[in-house]
Amino acid sequence: MNKLLTALRHVASYLLPIKRRVQSVHSGVVEVVLHEGRKVLDTAHANYSYGSLQRVLRYGLLFTEPAATGPILVLGLGGGSVVETLRREHQATGPITAVELDPVLIQVADAEFGIRAGAGLDIVCADAFAWVPTAPTAGFRLVIIDLFIDLDLPAGLQAPAFWQHIWRLLQPGGYVLFNTLTKDSLVVAGQDVAAYLPTVGFAVKEVEVEQYNRLLVLHKATGNEGATFRG
Repeated sequence: MNKLLTALRHVASYLLPIKRRVQSVHSGVVEVVLHEGRKVLDTAHANYSYGSLQRVLRYGLLFTEPAATGPILVLGLGGGSVVETLRREHQATGPITAVELDPVLIQVADAEFGIRAGAGLDIVCADAFAWVPTAPTAGFRLVIIDLFIDLDLPAGLQAPAFWQHIWRLLQPGGYVLFNTLTKDSLVVAGQDVAAYLPTVGFAVKEVEVEQYNRLLVLHKATGNEGATFRG
């Protein structure tokens, strides 16, 4: 019976979007929308997973080396579309640690999208800004930072200590993919974030993406030489 209902919902979604609304203390009302046979996760003003966000991060990953990585850290799980992209499209086989503040989103990722802990995926329900200082030094080869509450960037991204910890927990030669916004300049220590990050030790590449998103790809040097991008 469940399989039949699922099939009927799938067919009906080609006629009219089917929505499920869930209340979250952190994110407000989030919607799981089934449209033309595909589910996405949205807030009032933003796509959280499997829509434009997945396209943005998919493009940004082309400038990193996910297939060659060891451990991967994801700050901001949402519905888990970046995990799907890493595993299915980039054949990233390293263990993934995903840190998500909102327990409701962790439940939605599991129930609606099949993203759950196990098989190389560790999901931690925690505040990323409190968790990052506890992370092991040089513990990750790739870090994906996608920390939004609807369309707002959390204030913790403005703290120099946060970025210093990101540099510390990244392995030499590793990459950071940071998703931010075009409409709001993120200022760290009195500088735009892209100008500040080289002072920590990162090479910074800005990638043009969709209308509202600004992607920064960061690279940490392998040794005493300065960090650079190939090509």
